[in-house]
Amino acid sequence: MKDRSKVRTGLAAVAALCAAAAAPGPIPVAAADSTAGARAYETQGTRIEGAGDDTDAPPLTTGRTYVDSVAPGEKRYYSAQLDGESAAYVSAVAAPRPGAGVASYRDGVKVTLENPDGGICDTASPKVETNDVAYPLADYASRQIGSGSVASCRKAGRYLVTVERQADSQDPDRWPLELRLMVEPPVKGGATGQTPEGSWHTTPPRPPSGSTHHQQGGRGFADAPLVATGAWEDQFRPGETHFYRVPVEWGQQISAVAELPADGTDKSTRLLDQAVGMRAYNPARGLAKRGTVSAQEGEPPRTEVSTAPAAYGNRFAKADYSIRAMSFTGGYYLAVTLNPSDVAPHVKGTVPVILRVRVAGDTRSGPTYDGNAVKAGFGLSDADRRAAKRQAMPVPGAGPQAAADESRDGLRAVGYAGLGTGTALLLGLGVWTLSARRRAPASVSGAPVEDPTTGQQRYGPPPAW
Repeated sequence: MKDRSKVRTGLAAVAALCAAAAAPGPIPVAAADSTAGARAYETQGTRIEGAGDDTDAPPLTTGRTYVDSVAPGEKRYYSAQLDGESAAYVSAVAAPRPGAGVASYRDGVKVTLENPDGGICDTASPKVETNDVAYPLADYASRQIGSGSVASCRKAGRYLVTVERQADSQDPDRWPLELRLMVEPPVKGGATGQTPEGSWHTTPPRPPSGSTHHQQGGRGFADAPLVATGAWEDQFRPGETHFYRVPVEWGQQISAVAELPADGTDKSTRLLDQAVGMRAYNPARGLAKRGTVSAQEGEPPRTEVSTAPAAYGNRFAKADYSIRAMSFTGGYYLAVTLNPSDVAPHVKGTVPVILRVRVAGDTRSGPTYDGNAVKAGFGLSDADRRAAKRQAMPVPGAGPQAAADESRDGLRAVGYAGLGTGTALLLGLGVWTLSARRRAPASVSGAPVEDPTTGQQRYGPPPAW
């Protein structure tokens, strides 16, 4: 009897949503707390307490991850002992809780790396890019070794790392902060050039269509599961960000689409065109590409990312950050966020999100490192390659246009076709409500550990998401 009651309740919700679609006026809002039960970013690492000035800045050890927190307007100091031969990257992940009050284009952190003389080697300012959506913010500050780098940042010595949070944040809570110092071994030779100019500025290869396989995303960089070329379905609560690790060789690039499996034929579904956000990060946790809303008429709400091919010399490219970030081989990351302001008013429980990934391009030779780059976090192990080969799904079609047509056909196939006037999307959301009550696993509440970092824009105004 209890199950039948739940079914009746779920069907009533579907009927109410469908009636709302047919009738004029606003759609009723479901829950007051739109991110209830959403998993927060899970910081992992050694506890550290940043200093209030440079004198007592605690040292960061290469290859180790640290956990701290930062309050609005606070600046935390750390130090790093670097040699004069290796490139170095210090990343900061700031993790506001899902549903935290944030201000678009203002709320964030800034991470800075200073040389022993006090000069700035690099700075990064990851920021919130969508109104009222709190999600993990990550990027790195680096120092390079080579003719294209700053001379004063090539010397050995004690470098200073600072993480500063925006003072006018609408969220008064301390943000959990995850720090990691990675040192890339110097190179002895080999292919160290960058991606040839203009060689990849064509229509990006389309991710595969077709059936999906379930893959639960990680709660952070540390536990991101490996996903290769294929179509993957995951369950999200509004406000959650899930992480996935994608293996990339020299010469390869990532094309990915994150979408809601809903019909987009009616213009009313355009209200959800920013429901899914996605960002790509390189193995050192540097921002490689922001997602772009790409749904066309008749397609489900979706966001896509397409990177440049990986090449060692990209780090010295004169182009924008999205080229320079593609400077390594190894495990890249996709971070997918479900926008609570767009989706939460219509659902309870979890929502299916489909991630379509394609790793394309002919593998090329890369540099010869003077050291173990894979152990340092730059490169793929044999186990990674075997796992990627086992996981990879075939991509139907031949040539860019055929792949594009195949992908678009597949996207339409997963929609709720033929229902029209917005009813399709709402029916789908109503089904999610019903199915969440019957089969969703117990939610994991993710209480942040301590505050992370975000900051000012480094590369100019970002696109939506």
